[in-house]
Amino acid sequence: MTEDTLLQLMVEVEKEDPIDYANLPFDDAALRQLACKLIAERSVQMEASGMPVEALLATMWASTAKLVLENMVLNARLLTLQGMPDDARALIERIARQSRGQP
Repeated sequence: MTEDTLLQLMVEVEKEDPIDYANLPFDDAALRQLACKLIAERSVQMEASGMPVEALLATMWASTAKLVLENMVLNARLLTLQGMPDDARALIERIARQSRGQP
């Protein structure tokens, strides 16, 4: 996966699920480019290692699951630090309901 291809795909994904940068003092495009560069480099390393395709996919899915978990935890921590632990709990419950196909 090339960095440019990954960047194009990421932009498409963000159309449906945009990232809230919350006025952080960073260039959104530069952060996006950096993330794609890191993942593209990892992809090249993994492919060069000779791992079977199934192992590559399993590793990528495990990495994705870890990032989703980390994102949920960071969002919950932020809400808790803002004095809204009930909102943090509600966030996790809403995500769990959505994963079960419930509104």
